[in-house]
Amino acid sequence: MTSSLLVRTFTAVLSAGFAFAGSSIVTTLGGPRLGLVFDRAAGGLRPIGGIPGAAITGEPLALGFTISRAEISPAQDAALVVNARNSSVALIRASGGDWVVASLDGVEAAPDSMVFSPGGSAAALYYAAGRVQILTGLPAAPAVAGDIDVSSLPAPVTAMAVDDTGSFLLMAAGQAESVSLYRIPVNSAPILLGSFRSVSSVRLFNAGTQALVTDTLAATVYQVAGLAGAAVIQVVASPSNGILGLVAADTDAAGQRVFAAVGTGTVFIFDRSGGPAITLDCACTPTGLFRLAGAATFRLTELAGGPLQVLDANAAPRIVAVPPPVQAAALPGGRR
Repeated sequence: MTSSLLVRTFTAVLSAGFAFAGSSIVTTLGGPRLGLVFDRAAGGLRPIGGIPGAAITGEPLALGFTISRAEISPAQDAALVVNARNSSVALIRASGGDWVVASLDGVEAAPDSMVFSPGGSAAALYYAAGRVQILTGLPAAPAVAGDIDVSSLPAPVTAMAVDDTGSFLLMAAGQAESVSLYRIPVNSAPILLGSFRSVSSVRLFNAGTQALVTDTLAATVYQVAGLAGAAVIQVVASPSNGILGLVAADTDAAGQRVFAAVGTGTVFIFDRSGGPAITLDCACTPTGLFRLAGAATFRLTELAGGPLQVLDANAAPRIVAVPPPVQAAALPGGRR
């Protein structure tokens, strides 16, 4: 299903179907790394090398083309990217000490949103015309496993999630104050799970048996259990816990702790077994909770000239900074 372009130092080759030229990619695979970050200004992916508290942002991967959109796998070993020139979709994946660019046969261009499954083995690509393509076998052997017609759902689609086997979707759709959450098995009709004021993100956890729903208008995080049958919806965090201006929520790898970031810069950590929340101040304006390598490591901010702020809750929770990319010094005559 794929034709691959192995990108090595000072090598330029062409990938079938994309005609991408590649040269050296920053060598980060030999040591510890936190993952990747999409640099919108540069139109590329940058590696984040090191560990929390001792990390750096590297140069953009030398892919030979500019990216307009990227979705990074939670496993940090792959990314789906959209070519800015022709809107085609490619897979960037780690392979040994290199990165590989793989064209994806049968994948429609110009998806409106993309999402990986919790373990990174599947992905869903949504198109506003009312179609979702499911990819499985990621990252090593990607294949289109199915197409789902979602044109009957209300517009707009605000969030979605896919399980690791690519067998079902969770999709939130509808106007503000009336957003419905559906479970959509491949080759079966949508099943209504519940309704919310808004849904900005849906996260599957506990092997796809439960979901975390972020309702920013209600400033509430919900847990949805019973996804395969009668859904049970419970409040995890709400304004009564001090949640105001909710931005995003997610769980640790075990699904035991829930993290919620609010616009004022406070990060709340809730243990699902009970007890008071832990709060941290990132001294930033969070834009989301973007998973990095580790059981409970999340990027809070985007590349915007300053350092990246990262939540490291693998041991004692803390906020750490990743310095911004170093700009090359200008040489006489404006050269670099």
